[in-house]
Amino acid sequence: MIVEDVRNEPVAAGRRLSAAVRATAELPSARLHFTVPGGADDWLPERGDAFLAALLMPAMSLGEELVVDAPVSARLLRSARTVMEIYAAWWARLREVRLTVGEPVEATRGQDGVGLFFTLGVDSFYSLLGDRERRAEPAHRPVSELLFVNFEQHTGPDYEHLLGRVRLVAGRSGCRAVPVETNLRALTAPLVRWEDYHGAALAATALALQGLLGRCLIAASFEYRHLPPYGSHPVLDHLWSTEALDVVHDGAGATRTQKVARRLARSELALRQLAVCWRGRPGQNCGACEKCLRTMVTLELAGVLGRCGTLPGVLDLERLGSVPMHSADAREAMREVALEARAGGRPELAEAAELAADRHGPLPRAAVTR
Repeated sequence: MIVEDVRNEPVAAGRRLSAAVRATAELPSARLHFTVPGGADDWLPERGDAFLAALLMPAMSLGEELVVDAPVSARLLRSARTVMEIYAAWWARLREVRLTVGEPVEATRGQDGVGLFFTLGVDSFYSLLGDRERRAEPAHRPVSELLFVNFEQHTGPDYEHLLGRVRLVAGRSGCRAVPVETNLRALTAPLVRWEDYHGAALAATALALQGLLGRCLIAASFEYRHLPPYGSHPVLDHLWSTEALDVVHDGAGATRTQKVARRLARSELALRQLAVCWRGRPGQNCGACEKCLRTMVTLELAGVLGRCGTLPGVLDLERLGSVPMHSADAREAMREVALEARAGGRPELAEAAELAADRHGPLPRAAVTR
């Protein structure tokens, strides 16, 4: 797999960092791009760091050398070998490959902003609210940029409304909203599973923005007590750092239920803008899928379900108990919610959640990760 012709150039929407990509497999696009509407020229340095992170797993999937004909951070290049070791240990279909770069050099620090990937979801709201709590602490570097990455390449009024909600939260949190358009997910979809890959995709986006960011937070999906192989992970995320950019895995000290109870339940902004599901229109919660229902359980346990403006105010236990569960991770997450419901003195919630988790029987972890 070869990456060449790295360019930072103006486009109608703002600035774009792109590169030509060639591989033995046919790819949906000949160029990979990161486009920032309204972005400044110096936000997107002409380096190969973002493309190394974006294409490392696809190259491993193909089992072919990754060549990046552009300067790459010496620190990132060293860490990439550890990333490959972890990937190969977790997912047997991935093979370590040779890496060749144009020039391993230290990345130059840019504007030193602090980014947080933000989707209006429980995890990213938890990180944002936690950052606000810590702003008075000595030496704390507060989040200044909320990054919303349009991996699904949505367009139209619903998507613009979603961006408006992100901008509203950013404005009320003292941050700037930075939307990013990219074809990264579509280009790599034939070669990798999104669940395995999404952490690298987020890191690649942060690396593309090294002229703006000196630090970037990726909100944790799981807590430290339960860390399955997953694309964003505390043993992985920091390895995408360079001399100029620190990538941080944030918020793994709490379960989803604890995140809601500790912070979201006390934030009217979060309760009014919460988005947890993409089953229907962009940013709209369907209120019927397992993720929506699981989130509704956590809100009910915190006593705030009726105050959440983006989900049904009443939890249908029959619907909860019969909701389809399509993955081992989803079933394990539902079982965790059931345990917390039982510990919280809500056996009726626990029984419905257990019924949903157990209805199809356990799915071996090996079937998912190998």
